[in-house]
Amino acid sequence: MKMNPWNVGVLVLATMAALVAAPCFADKERPKADLSEVRDRAESMPADLRRDTDKRIAITVERVNQEARDRGQTTMTARLAAEFKVTEPSLLEDKAEYGLSWGELTMAHTLIANSPAGLALVDLVQLRREGLGWGAIAFGLQFHMGDFEDMIKAEGRVAMGLSKSAAPK
Repeated sequence: MKMNPWNVGVLVLATMAALVAAPCFADKERPKADLSEVRDRAESMPADLRRDTDKRIAITVERVNQEARDRGQTTMTARLAAEFKVTEPSLLEDKAEYGLSWGELTMAHTLIANSPAGLALVDLVQLRREGLGWGAIAFGLQFHMGDFEDMIKAEGRVAMGLSKSAAPK
C-alpha cells in the first residue's frame, strides 16, 4: 500500500503521541505501595523532633518557592528536571496534577531519589494528604534526620541555582 506524505505524517505523530503517553499510563497503573509501615514509623516520630525538623524544612521549601517566583517557572523546571533526571513536561504535569509547590516537588524528588523503598510521587502525596510532614515521612522511610536535612539543604541550593549537583543520582 502506498501512503501519501500526509498519511505518513499523521502516522508518525500518532506513534510519537503513543510513545510519550505510555510512561504516564504505566505509572498510573502500577500497584499501590503498602504505606502502612512508613505511616506507623512516621507517627512514632517524637513530637519535638517533628516540629523542629518541619520548621527547618519549611525554610528551604519557602526559599525554593521564592526563587521560582523570582526567576520563573521555566528556570525552576529546567533545574529540577536536570537534577532529578526527569523530563520537564513530566515535572510540570506532576506539579499541576498534585498541586505541589516547587519547594514541595524538591522535597518529594529528594526522598524518591534517596530512598530504597521504591515509593512514587503519588505515594508521598498520599502521605502528605494524610497530614504527615516531609520530616515525618523521611523518618518513616528510616532516614537519619541529620542526613535528610543535609540532603534537603543541598537540593534546595541546586534548585535555587546556588550550586551544581554534587553526585549523579
